[in-house]
Parts: sequence; C-alpha cells; structure tokens
Amino acid sequence: MDVTFINSGALSRAHYSLVRKVESAQSPQAADQIHLSEIDGIRRHFAVGGVSLKECREKLIMLLYCSMNLTHVNPGGLAFALPQAVNLAEMGETLRDKQLGFVFCTEVMSPNHELQLMLVNTIRKDLESSSTARVCLALSTLIQMPNDEVIPAVQSHLQSLFMHKSISVRRRAYLAYHSLLRNDPSRLTPLEDAVVLRIQRTLPSIDPCAMAAAIKLNQVDSINDEVNALLPIVWQRPDRQSQSLTLLVLRALRKAKLSMSNVGIVLDIIKRTSGPPVRVVLLREAFLLLSSISAETIHECQMQQSLSPVACIRHLLTSKDANDQYLFVSCLDCLSPTLWAGTLPGTIAVLDEWEVQKVMKLLDSHDRLVRKMTLRVLQAVDSSLVETYSTQLLHNFPAGLTLSDKGEYVSRLLDVGELQHRNDGEQYASYLKDLFAVAEGDTQGRTEDMSVLEVGVEMILTHIQEFDITSRISCVTALAVPVTESDVRIGPTLMVVISALVCEYCGKIATSPMALLQGMASRLVSYGVTVQDACLLSMLRMSAECDQIPHTVPKLVTEISQFSGKRIRNRCSLFLTYCGQRNVLSGIIAQAASSSLPDFLAALTTYGSNHSAPGSGDLKSPSAVCGLSPGSPPRASLSPRQLRYEAYGTPQAVPSLRHLLSPRRNESTLPSTGSRTRSSSRVSERGMSSELARTITPGELTIAAARDPLQDLPEVGIS
Repeated sequence: MDVTFINSGALSRAHYSLVRKVESAQSPQAADQIHLSEIDGIRRHFAVGGVSLKECREKLIMLLYCSMNLTHVNPGGLAFALPQAVNLAEMGETLRDKQLGFVFCTEVMSPNHELQLMLVNTIRKDLESSSTARVCLALSTLIQMPNDEVIPAVQSHLQSLFMHKSISVRRRAYLAYHSLLRNDPSRLTPLEDAVVLRIQRTLPSIDPCAMAAAIKLNQVDSINDEVNALLPIVWQRPDRQSQSLTLLVLRALRKAKLSMSNVGIVLDIIKRTSGPPVRVVLLREAFLLLSSISAETIHECQMQQSLSPVACIRHLLTSKDANDQYLFVSCLDCLSPTLWAGTLPGTIAVLDEWEVQKVMKLLDSHDRLVRKMTLRVLQAVDSSLVETYSTQLLHNFPAGLTLSDKGEYVSRLLDVGELQHRNDGEQYASYLKDLFAVAEGDTQGRTEDMSVLEVGVEMILTHIQEFDITSRISCVTALAVPVTESDVRIGPTLMVVISALVCEYCGKIATSPMALLQGMASRLVSYGVTVQDACLLSMLRMSAECDQIPHTVPKLVTEISQFSGKRIRNRCSLFLTYCGQRNVLSGIIAQAASSSLPDFLAALTTYGSNHSAPGSGDLKSPSAVCGLSPGSPPRASLSPRQLRYEAYGTPQAVPSLRHLLSPRRNESTLPSTGSRTRSSSRVSERGMSSELARTITPGELTIAAARDPLQDLPEVGIS
C-alpha cells in the first residue's frame, strides 16, 4: 500500500499498520495468520477492560476487517466482542457509534445469545426516541435480525409507528413488522389494516410506502376500487413523481384486478412510453398488466381507440440493441397472438411479412434470453413453427465444431426441448436421446475421445428438477433403460447425466439396479476419465440396492483400473472395497445430506476420513468382492491413506461476513439449502417427496465435466 496514513482513510495508526502488513503478506496463509494474531490481541485487550467508546469503535472495525478478509472463519469466533458492541449500541454518543454497534451485533450475535435481552432493550428505547434517525436505525436492525423473542417488546411500538409523519420511518416500520411476523399470517392483521387505512385516507393522493407494503402483503384486492381510482389520477399528474407513482399503481393492479374503464388508460400509457425515448420500465409493466386481461377485452378497447399496443413497439424490432429486441419479444409474449398475429378469422396481422421474418431471425440471436422468449412467442402462435425449427437444427447439425461452439449449438436444441416438453418426462427423455444420437453419434467420433458438454449437463439436470415427481421418475426410467441395452450407443454427456440421475433416483425407478450396474460396468471402457469417474460413483451407489454383486462387475472394474491413471485407480479401489458391504453403504447413504451424487460422494468421503480409506494399491480381487470363494481369506484392512477427494462443488469464494460469523444464520440456513431428504430407496423409504423437490445447483452439476483432476480441487471440510 503506497498511500500515506493521512490519505489512507484508516481509522488509526494501528488500523493503517494492520492493513499494510496484510497487503505485504507473501501468501494467503500468512495474511490469515496476521488477521488471527490481531483478533487474539483485541480479545486480550477487551479482557483487561477499561476500553473507551472511541477505542471500542476502533477495535470493532478492525475485527470486522479481519473477519471479512480471513479465508476461513470460525462461526461465532467474534462473540467475545459482543458485550462491547452492545454497550456501544446503547451508550454511543453519535449515530455512527450506535450504527457500528448494531451492525456488529447483526453480523455476530446468535438468536439465543445471552445478550439478546440487552440489545432488545436498546432497540425498544430507540424506537421511543424523538430522533427520526435513531428510530430508523433501530427499525433497520429489526429488519436484519428478526427474532421471535423481540416481538412482545416492540410490537405495540411498531404499530404506533405505522402513522408516523416520516415516510422513512413508516416504510421501515412496515418492513420490520412484516419481517418479525411473516411466519404467522394471523398476526399480520394490524399491519394489513394500517396499510389499507393509510391508502384510503390519503386518497386522491398516494402514499408510496403504504402502496408498496400492500403489494408485499397481497392486500391490494381489498382496496381494488381505490387502486383503480388512482391510476388516472397519477398518470395525469404533471410533476416528476408521475412515472414512479404510475409504476407503483400498475404493479398494485397486477395483484388486484384492472377495471374495464382503465384498460384504455393502460393502452395510452403504452402509446406514450413506447418512445422515443422509450421508458422501458413503465412500458414493460403496462404490457405485464395487459397479460392478466382477457384478449376479448383488449381487442374491444383496441377497436374503440384504433390503437394496437404491438404497433406501438414495432420500431424496437429493427433495433440492433439486444435490450430493445428483448423488450419487444417480452412485450409480445404478454399478449395473446389473436391480438396481433391475425390467427382468427376476420382479424388482420399487425406485423408485416418482413417483420415476421425479422422475428424469426431472433432465433439466431447471440442472447439466449432473446432466443428463449422468441421460441415462446412462436410456440403460442403456432407450435409447428418451433417443431420445424428444431428439426432443421438437428438435421443440419454441423461436424467438426469446437467444444464451446458445440455446447452453444446443443443448448439451442435443449431450449427447444424444454419448451416443447415442459412437464412430460418421458417425451423429454425421448427428445434427449434423439438429440444426443446426433450430437454424439457415430459421425462425431469415438465416445472415448469426446469431451463432456458442461452446459448440456447443467441444463438437462436443472430442467428435470423442475418436473413434478411422477414426470421425473418416468424421465429417469426412460433415460436409464438404454444403459442395459448393449447395442445402444450413449454419448459421454448423456452418460454423465444418466449417472447422476440413476444415483439420485436409484431404488425408485422401474429398471433393475443389477441390470444398470452390469450395463454401466460394461460401458466403462468406452469413455474418458470424467465419465468413468461419475459412472463408478453411481455404480457404488447402485451396489447398495443389489442383494449380490454380479461377478462380472468387479472383474470389469479391476481391468479398468489396471490401465487407468491414479484418479480412476482410486475410484476403482473405492468401488471394489465398498460394493460388497451393503451395511456400510446403507450407513453412508443415510448420512448423506440428500440423494444426489455430490452429496453421496461427500458422505463417502466423510466416512473414509473417519475410518481408513483405501489406497490405490488395495484393489480387491473380484472373487473377494463377490464372495465366490468360500475359502478366501478375510477382507484386508483398509489402508491408512485418506480419501483425497471431497464433494464436487464450485470453488469456494470468500463468503459474506453475515453467513460466516453468525451461528444463528448457519443454523437457520441448513434446512433451506434443499428440500430433499436422504435417499428413500430400499435403504431409506422416508421423505421421497421432500428429497425429490430439491434443485441441483450449478456447482453440483460440475460433477459432469470437471476439466481438472478431482484430486487438484481444494478439500472441503465436511462434518
């Protein structure tokens, strides 16, 4: 840091010196050590006592700085400073001091901390303050750290603030009350009544924060007439607030119901905001509001005013700006094709032939959102248009594409499949098999030489998770069946998808686990390292569903291990060690956070870390694994080497302080990371609906196509 202390903005010489030492550190580990030493020094300083408010403020800021820059932080590791933070929030002479105290408590304090009561008392006293700034600060703290125990102490104070003269106070009071009581809708009645009353009392004017709260509470339907009456008033206002207030009313009307008399006003808003210059937000909101109105009603108003909303935005179609193109097709998507495509007898198409061709060309846009929205519009007009487009893409699949270009081409075809088969799992599986029969067919080369298409794996698994349970099962079953058919070619991308799905839904699909195990084992030799890795893990999971492992499976795995690199040898060793131990596998599966492949690997890694994990040289003989030889010696003990692999996941960025430091937040977020429970197959029959509901994250999807060896990934601590 080549900045002098005076120009650095540092709080003190000590702060300046700390930052200089950290920025001069030779490695992240050295920087971490500097941070930890500083935290220990501050801990000892606080333990002595006699710290002034000024010194307390300085030390708390340095603690926050250290914690935010540490690579790894122990949750709750700063709890020793909470007494000083609470005291600063209570006794701080300036608003800045109090804010720092509240911020520190918000980041560090757990819900059941013994100092919660003192903090609640401080908040309650600030809510009664005559200072608007102090009231707003206390309300902001309540919004950021809602706690059931604080409700009795502040509920009545919050209700009294609903009618405060300051709009800043009212807005925060609404949000704080909603944040505290949103889990108990029956107790939100005072807030709902206050918001509705505020809107009614301010007519014909408008209270923006009350209207925003009404939208959040879904209470607009109870004041439907009042909100409809506001639309012509705010739209015709000459002041600068007209647009923002109109936007607020339009959003409220999307929650309520637009009256017939106001449809014409919405059309006028579209006419006057379509430009130039285009007022994008208002224009888009007006079209979204029209999407909730019947096509017959809109058509009647169009005829009365001789005004077509699509005609107002047709100039956006010729723009070279992708944002304008997206605005055009997204607005078009809000309207029924009967209003502009001339699909009904007696109606005239709004767009000329060249404009329709221009819309079709948007399918080749470099912007995926534009392409997807265009597909939706064309599907609504005539589904045969999308089917023809898909057929042409597949028929003209080019050879010799680079990996990135091939991924882009496949993603376009997958977008079409998602649109055509939104919740039909079996049809979607059939579409995928046809697609990859071309994309990874014989004309594309040998499967062992092909790379996995990362974008394809991610899109497929994400879309399947959006199906309902029945459709998911039918989709996975349809995809898994070809694995058991030796004459069917399966490309590497689709094979990784199947491996992940079979692992997750093993025991729920109709296909025999033993047949899948044999089919997958026989195909290992046909794939590269990435696919073999996913297959071996999936095979190990399927072993838990088999009463006996066919002798051909460990034999094939042993043969693969003999000519593979270290990574696959370790996976083969792992399989040969555990595939015959159903009880061990059952325990591992029961400990997994979910039934997904990454979570199964995480549980497997944890088990291997707690026990002895097999080394690459500890391969079991096929007869030992299958138990074919009664006189064979007992199973060899596991090597003391630990598994070098952790669960697949995205590289760990430095998390936000709030999530790292607060045990309260860590505890509360654990159940919400996914709604699936552990496997409900033969190993565990409970929680099937719950476990199927969780969406696999893009980080987990990297199991399919990790370019670097897994052993090069940083280890993740698993508890």
